[in-house]
Amino acid sequence: MKIALFGGTGPTGRHIIEEALRQGYDLSVYTRDAGKLSSFGSKIEVIVGDLNNREAIKACVAGSDAVISALGPNSLKAREKRPIMRGVGTIISVMEELNVRRLIQISTAAYHDPKDGFDFKSQAFVMLFKIIVRNAYDDIKATAELVSNSHLDWTLVRIPNLKDGPATGPVDAGWYGKTKLGMKLSRGNLAKFLVDQVAAKEYVRAAPGIADHI
Repeated sequence: MKIALFGGTGPTGRHIIEEALRQGYDLSVYTRDAGKLSSFGSKIEVIVGDLNNREAIKACVAGSDAVISALGPNSLKAREKRPIMRGVGTIISVMEELNVRRLIQISTAAYHDPKDGFDFKSQAFVMLFKIIVRNAYDDIKATAELVSNSHLDWTLVRIPNLKDGPATGPVDAGWYGKTKLGMKLSRGNLAKFLVDQVAAKEYVRAAPGIADHI
């Protein structure tokens, strides 16, 4: 099976690539700078382009069984409105054209799943994030709403504060206000959960929150 990966050169991207290769997947990785992926050599297919290049995105998605998007706004540098939402919108359109059904997208508690209860910690974090970097908050929320309103077999993986580090074991996953979820997650644990969702069915058309096991 083959995965198309967007956001593969970000802080979590290398963990995702290594985890996907470990699980035996073929990989097509989309990037603006192929040099950042040179250490993987011929182990992955690299497609160069930006999020406005539909034909390059199509070349990356073609032949894939699933798409993982680790795309997220750079809150300090984003100058245009909702760049991630617009890029993911193009990815969704291409997936529909090519009949690729499975999409796993990183998100946050800015998106509310209908199964959530009330959770003070996550909502306080969201409100602080909204105040400090409103444009990034808006982009994350709009992206999640776009994904959840699509006809794809999507999963939104809502994350807390990320920390550098390898996969360390099981994560807690579930719904804010109903599942005991911590406020930290290692990038390695996130990568494993994302790749696991390619074949898993439990969270199709749902948005679990995840965190390192407490």
